[in-house]
Amino acid sequence: MQGQDQSHRKLMLAGVSALVLCAVAPGAALAQAQAQPKDDSAVEEIVVTGQRAAIQSAQKIKQNAEQLVDSITSTDIGALPDRSVTEALQRVAGVTIGRTSDGRDADRISVEGSGVQVRGLSWVRGELNGRDSFSAKAGRTLSFEDIPPELMAGVDVYKNPSADIIEGGVGGTVNLRTRLPFDSAKRIIAYSLDGSYGDLAKKWKPSGSILYSDRWDTSVGQIGFLIDLSDSKLKSRTDTISVEPYNVRTDLVPGKTVYVPGGYGYRSLEFDRERKGIDAAVQWRPNDQWEATLQFLRSSALQASTERANGFTPGSTDGPAAGTTFTYDSAGRFLKGTLADTAGGTGLGSSLIDTRYAERSSVTSDYSLNLKYNPNDKWAFSGDVQYIYAKTKTVDFTAFNALNGSTLPGTLDLTGSLPSITANNDKAFLANPANYYLQAAMDHHDRNEGSELAARFDGAYTFDGDGWLKSFRFGVRHTYRQATTRETAYRWDTVAPSWSGAATIDKLSGYQGYYELFPFDNYFRGKANIPAAFVMPTASFVNQYGVTSTILGKIAAANGGGWRPFNGDFEDQNQDGGKGSTNHQKEKTLAAFAMLRFGHDIALWGDDRELDGNIGVRVVKTESESQGLQNFTVNAEAIADGSKIPVPDRQFANGAKSAFVGGRDYVNVLPSLNARLKVTPEMFVRFAAAKAIVRPDFQQLQPNYAITATNGVITGGVCSNTIPGGARADCVYQYTANAGNPNLKPIRSTQYDLAYEWYFAPTGSLTATAFYKDIYNFITNGSQNLQFTNNGVTRTVQVVQPYNAGHGTIKGFEVAYQQYYDFLPSVLKGLGVQANFTYVDSKGARNAAVNPYDNTQIGNVTGALGESMPLEGLSKKSFNVAALYDLGKVSARLAYNWRERYLLTTTAANINIPAWADDYGQLDGSIFYTVSEKLKIGFQAVNITNSKTKILVSYPGRPEEGLTGRNWVEADRRYSVVLRGTF
Repeated sequence: MQGQDQSHRKLMLAGVSALVLCAVAPGAALAQAQAQPKDDSAVEEIVVTGQRAAIQSAQKIKQNAEQLVDSITSTDIGALPDRSVTEALQRVAGVTIGRTSDGRDADRISVEGSGVQVRGLSWVRGELNGRDSFSAKAGRTLSFEDIPPELMAGVDVYKNPSADIIEGGVGGTVNLRTRLPFDSAKRIIAYSLDGSYGDLAKKWKPSGSILYSDRWDTSVGQIGFLIDLSDSKLKSRTDTISVEPYNVRTDLVPGKTVYVPGGYGYRSLEFDRERKGIDAAVQWRPNDQWEATLQFLRSSALQASTERANGFTPGSTDGPAAGTTFTYDSAGRFLKGTLADTAGGTGLGSSLIDTRYAERSSVTSDYSLNLKYNPNDKWAFSGDVQYIYAKTKTVDFTAFNALNGSTLPGTLDLTGSLPSITANNDKAFLANPANYYLQAAMDHHDRNEGSELAARFDGAYTFDGDGWLKSFRFGVRHTYRQATTRETAYRWDTVAPSWSGAATIDKLSGYQGYYELFPFDNYFRGKANIPAAFVMPTASFVNQYGVTSTILGKIAAANGGGWRPFNGDFEDQNQDGGKGSTNHQKEKTLAAFAMLRFGHDIALWGDDRELDGNIGVRVVKTESESQGLQNFTVNAEAIADGSKIPVPDRQFANGAKSAFVGGRDYVNVLPSLNARLKVTPEMFVRFAAAKAIVRPDFQQLQPNYAITATNGVITGGVCSNTIPGGARADCVYQYTANAGNPNLKPIRSTQYDLAYEWYFAPTGSLTATAFYKDIYNFITNGSQNLQFTNNGVTRTVQVVQPYNAGHGTIKGFEVAYQQYYDFLPSVLKGLGVQANFTYVDSKGARNAAVNPYDNTQIGNVTGALGESMPLEGLSKKSFNVAALYDLGKVSARLAYNWRERYLLTTTAANINIPAWADDYGQLDGSIFYTVSEKLKIGFQAVNITNSKTKILVSYPGRPEEGLTGRNWVEADRRYSVVLRGTF
């Protein structure tokens, strides 16, 4: 990766240089404009449609807003600058996105990006048209990658709230705006068609959208109707080379500590995604006083991935193969060598060869009715009713082959930009199905749903005269939300032990299409060395869970394996060791706000300057209720020898289950101030201060208690785990449990922004913002003693669960600049630049375990290592630089986005240690040509420079030794041909 890192550093320096140049360019541009007569007609000819018009519209929103807001707008249907809402958001100053579909999964990269952080925080509230929106998951957030961008008219990112914005976004609020029929004075019929191609997947996939909007004058007033339909498909591929975490070794080099990886692996993942969306709206304006809007929005997404992976893990006892030695760097870290299962060994040890299929479907449906009544020029009222329903379903299934006999040692070389793996295995041996057996299977399921009924009423009064007070706004809002999350653990178990013989895959040929010799064609575009092809389960075998799970269950039952198909009961503790769960949540909120808008000229610096803004308060009461289970696990010692366990403890730990209901009510008072001083009509200084909250995720509130006994013996009145002679336990030492905490309070912040904004042209601005957030009630994990009663017996249980603890700070700054250089001669006047840079730092902030039922996650965030780690997802530095061209019929953009290394997760799946996403930059581009109003032709390219993602991990137990490579990932370069038009 050295060459790539150097190129990234060069691009970063180029981006910083561009920002420096941009800071002085506005003055030169303004001076040039003042030196020449203004040609209004020329300006009008330049600013018509397309990219320049979208930038001008977004700048106007930012300039005129009373809050701190950044916007992305679309003047054409399907014309957001990127092919997903998530990708479009990464262009906004202060916004970064993730590259994995799940934060803990460091092995699987999401081609389109997923997860949004604003100023380093993932506590981002998503909404549609100013109303709540969410995906049915354990959290509260909206999966922006599931929303069709073709439906969007624009996206607004609110950095600091005002009292009228719905609470819940400490990081920020992202509002997705759709079109309405009254937005246009005429009929619109618009379309967008494109075909996208991934150069690794080597497949074309279509996308399209069509919009119809019209309005009519009728005998009952104006009526408008709009319908917008979209369907988008994508096929992509990622290739990954993995190196297992390093082990500390003192036995390989006399008198020296060295670090050696526990193995290596490689995988290829094919990804299919389809998004469908519908936006339908009817508007009615019977007169100038009344207006009604009925709207229906539905977005659905289906994501399916097929992965083939080979893993070779000699483990912590590995060493140089017979007759070879390892090469280390000066710090003792492994660089190159032939790995064997033991030092001087002749085999590579265990291997896992698997095919995995994962399918996730999600649907969000939103129904809303809005009424507006303006009885006169003083008063304005609006009422809004909304019902939203969301659901998701996931099936994740893996079948594992293994070799009957060890593979030969393989050479791992880490001295180049990519790991190189070579092995001298017998290709005929590897291609023979008789040398493999069906070792194991693993599945995971979830079924989630959520709904919300919300109603709000707002009013506004406009004051007379030229005084300070401009208007008074007020409103109330009530919501009732329900959420049910059902999920299993990842249920891995054996299908047939290696000695069974009956399950070698050549004997399973009766199951048509079970296995194949998979060649990993064009792996890393031919630039990576990997061993010969292996026999693997086929995609068609693993993507039919119902049929295949039954087959594997029968094989396991006949051959001594432990795996059984999922029986559909998410609360069956015997299915997955008590790790599955069902989480029922209910939540009511009642909010009221009052806000004064003010504005007046003040004498300052010898002249009158306008000061305006708003000041207000939002008060919200939250009532939460969480429903779970108390599961009193049977005491294993009581089964073996009940006479050694006191009778009350046998009665307490008897395997019983009982319902548990918890929750709490709380009130938050959230004042806010947004003030803007107009130094000149185009130059502002803004100040914003507010309090904000984000409620705990539903998984953190889940009160499922699996109470387990830890047994010991009494010696001298003290209970101990062992006694001489190995006598059996005769006392219960303690009871323990993991659980969520239904009594959690919301995370809250007090936040401040100070901004400078200069709008020197319709598409030209220079802005800078410093921000500071003081955040309280961080959620972390710890233990406390609670009393539980079962079967008439009460015992103290040490419960490990989330709790509110301490506070931290987030601070930083953003700088942004954009301009078209209209003062340049001839065709050069179409040139422009957009650039922004963000710096974010945190102090005292703490991570919380994603899953409060996973002791490894909890240990990694509560131990000494966890205390020293930054917040997950927080990059200190990030920037965007885009070269623009827009003149006449041609519009083009070349955009580079970069973010610094950040902590991906404190506990990466499978390896259970912290993982980091390394510095990453990506270059994207587009060019469009307007043939006529009815046809615009374009070409878009994503990841032009073929940037690779690199995941790093800590040395286990030795964070002071730094980081080492875990995954090197190459993804598709994506190309799209686009047609757009309006009739």
